[in-house]
Amino acid sequence: MPHTFISLAKACGLAALAASLLVLGLPDARAEENVWPILKEQAFGDRPIQEEDGMVVLETPSKVEDAAIVPLTVRVPPSVKGELKSLTLFIDKNPDPKVATLTFGPAAGTSGERSFSTRVRVDNFSHVRAILETADGSLHMTTKFLAAAGGCAAMQAKDPDADSADMGKVIVRTFPPALDSNPIWAAQVMIKHPNHNGMQLDINTAKFIPARFVKEMTVKRDGELVFQLDGTFSISTNPNFRFTFSRGEENDLDVVIVDTDGTVFEGQTHPKGS
Repeated sequence: MPHTFISLAKACGLAALAASLLVLGLPDARAEENVWPILKEQAFGDRPIQEEDGMVVLETPSKVEDAAIVPLTVRVPPSVKGELKSLTLFIDKNPDPKVATLTFGPAAGTSGERSFSTRVRVDNFSHVRAILETADGSLHMTTKFLAAAGGCAAMQAKDPDADSADMGKVIVRTFPPALDSNPIWAAQVMIKHPNHNGMQLDINTAKFIPARFVKEMTVKRDGELVFQLDGTFSISTNPNFRFTFSRGEENDLDVVIVDTDGTVFEGQTHPKGS
């Protein structure tokens, strides 16, 4: 699996170890270890990263109700002009720390407030990071701390077969701006997919449910690339994405999603007049 920092097998072992430590009342070693320097080197080498310079804003909930469904929103303020290259989200203490990388295309826009939102699993108390790469290749990071745990290896509450019913149904919506002068539209993509991470237990068999999750998503507006997403199992069940894109002629979106089994799911907005 591309860009996966820790294998699924190792991830399962880490999750089991964490659970054992909690049961014994011992501190989880991962909660004390600063893993970011290693993650940074793996992802960006020795490239400098400017921190908290206002180029990128990360919004997280002040109180997490469910560690398996934690909303995150990344915003690029209107003061930031020009094309964007990429956006990468990390949760330091997750079994696979990388949540997703978005590689932007020309239809992502060059002005206005650009944003991306999704829902994630949080395995342990952790820093969450958003790293933005601009057209000149510079990197900009903002960081928040999330007090949440258990979102990756929690017992699956639903029957896996029932949870997989209607799998692959994709809904794509677009939302025009309130003002015609605004160059940015908004959109939402939802897919019915269990996004199993290989660490959840089947309530019927008490065995691990095999991993199967969304790994790629390509979004195009009127045939032009908005972004391509490279995702991991840190994204929650039934992935839900909200994002912006630049105004086009028709503003029709085409979405192609691929999961780890190689199954392809497609969705689109309805052409005008249909």
